Amino acid sequence: MENQVEQQELNNDNSKNNLSDLFDLLSGIGLVGGAVGSFFGNAAFAAIPISFSVALQIANRRQLKVDLAQLQESSVIQLTEQMNNNQGTILEQFKQFRKESEDQLNQQDQKVQTIVSELSEKITNNQESCNLLKVEKDQLNQLTHSLESQLNKIQNVVETLQKIENTSQVIRTNPQGVDAYYERGLSHQKLGDKTGAIEDYTEALHLDSTYAKAYHNRGILLAEMGNKKQAVEDLRLAAKYYFDQGDIESYEKARNLSKEFYEVRHSILDDKVIDSMVSQELTREENSSQEVNLITVGSLFEDDGDAEESISMLG
Repeated sequence: MENQVEQQELNNDNSKNNLSDLFDLLSGIGLVGGAVGSFFGNAAFAAIPISFSVALQIANRRQLKVDLAQLQESSVIQLTEQMNNNQGTILEQFKQFRKESEDQLNQQDQKVQTIVSELSEKITNNQESCNLLKVEKDQLNQLTHSLESQLNKIQNVVETLQKIENTSQVIRTNPQGVDAYYERGLSHQKLGDKTGAIEDYTEALHLDSTYAKAYHNRGILLAEMGNKKQAVEDLRLAAKYYFDQGDIESYEKARNLSKEFYEVRHSILDDKVIDSMVSQELTREENSSQEVNLITVGSLFEDDGDAEESISMLG
């Protein structure tokens, strides 16, 4: 259809060109006729073809203007149609390009989201691994600390055993060495051998009945073993000899411990009295004359003869 329209427009242009050529030909003939008439001296005859030629030229110029205007209008219409066609094509291409771009962007977005998800999962796994490693590190540090502590204890035990062996060698060499017995008693006490420590402290007191430190340590061990009465006696004597030696700080420590152990023992005896009274009430036996003898504070400071007797009881 477009080819037929273009062919028709081409034919119209050719017809217009032929008509314009015809006007130009007739105008040229008129000019030639006018020139001939003028040449033969007939001015009237010469004016007619010249006028006709001018009229043809004017008509030709008008026709050319009309044709030019039509041509311009046709060109504008063609350009407009072409622009509309091109605009539609461009719009369609733009829509297609936009759709393809959106599809590509969606694909890229999906890929990015997939990559982000994978990275997030890896980060989470790495964080869990780091936390696990941290826990394992803490456990390893605790185990190392425990092993170091056990190693230190073993070293202390070994050193203490070596010290016991050394003091025993000194005792074998000098059985009257009071300090050697006391030092070996300290070593036994450090190892938790309360019986061995009490034996060495007792032996040191047999050699020197005024050895305040031996009384002090033996009293503490006796209290730990439940013999509060003898513990109070030992601590009382330790306080006395500390005071005599001018060691006021140790004197106060021994005296305070003796009072503490006395109060504990006194409390235990009170509980026994209460239990006895309850038992008497339940059995309805009248034993009001029976008395319970308690240790008094004054007994903490009885004479030295009784204390020496208590020491001899321990061997």
